[in-house]
Amino acid sequence: MEKTELDSFMVNWINTHEHGVLPGAMLMRYGPHDYIGATLALRGTLYFHGSHTAGVRAAICRCFDAYEAIANENLTWLWREEPPAGPDKFAYAKAKPLRDMIKRMGEDDHIGFTYVGGRQAHDASPWMFWVSGLRGWEAKLGSRGLDALEFSIPRALSEANPTLFQTLFHDFARLLQAEHGHAGYAFNLSAVREEANESTEAVMVSKMAGLDAGKSGIVSRRDRIGITDHIKTIGWLTAVNYAMLDRAGGLSALRSALPMDWFAMHDYGSGIVIQCGPEPEIAFVERDAKPAIYVLPNLALRKVRVTEIGSLHDGSSDGEPRLAGAPAERWLTRFDIADSDLLAYQAKLLTEPRLTPDTILPGRL
Repeated sequence: MEKTELDSFMVNWINTHEHGVLPGAMLMRYGPHDYIGATLALRGTLYFHGSHTAGVRAAICRCFDAYEAIANENLTWLWREEPPAGPDKFAYAKAKPLRDMIKRMGEDDHIGFTYVGGRQAHDASPWMFWVSGLRGWEAKLGSRGLDALEFSIPRALSEANPTLFQTLFHDFARLLQAEHGHAGYAFNLSAVREEANESTEAVMVSKMAGLDAGKSGIVSRRDRIGITDHIKTIGWLTAVNYAMLDRAGGLSALRSALPMDWFAMHDYGSGIVIQCGPEPEIAFVERDAKPAIYVLPNLALRKVRVTEIGSLHDGSSDGEPRLAGAPAERWLTRFDIADSDLLAYQAKLLTEPRLTPDTILPGRL
């Protein structure tokens, strides 16, 4: 597409299809193709240690049990990364239970499972459960990064069940003893055709600041950027462990910076989950690229956020947009403000939606 055609298409799509899907390889020279390349979802990401151990593998299975009970017949395919035996793709109905597959794996076998809900195996879907972990020998080296889990549900399901997603995110963080994590709106890409659809994600995040971006499997292995003890970004939900919370100033300082009418905090055992507002913000750039509901926690947690991201995508092959280099760094800092603007954003918060009892979990700190 020419730039003017692309701009017109994007404006129309944003205004009319917030729940929609986008065709495969939409912005590639050889596209678009007839499959779902990207689709909007509510997605959570958690980073943790120990997927090579029996205890954490059991926790992963318990997370999937809870997710599977909700997703049910909506899951259609399973992809496996580097399986020790057998094919890498299964129809979900014919796949063995996750627990059975994991029991047959040694600690140096790669934990890599992606459950999706597309009609075609390569379709993107708002139903997705993905986990990828270090092999035992990699984890024992101590400098290879973290394990990661992503899960997502359709936006409409969250709107109809206001605390469903928070419950899953909190429970998974507790089971995995997560180091940190984040959740909010994101575009799920085709699980096996990511490279062809990264440019679509790059354009969408330039239009909607509230979107997550990049594959967690890329970020989780970048120990050099400090991902083992720094958050990638803040989101509607942000998990930080207690060591990071202390480095950010402690719970009292966080409570002071984040008023309880708009922000809720819950303990998950090894850290806290911060909820920012009653529902996730998509933050259309043309309307408001810096909602106070995201700017204020971004400022409060800046000491524990990574200072550089490097890249979130592969490099461009034909001049199509990618989140690599400067565009990735701009995405990382999208909610940054000058200290002198703090009072203005504290005042702006007063105009933004407040929490209600039916949108938060019980037992807040």
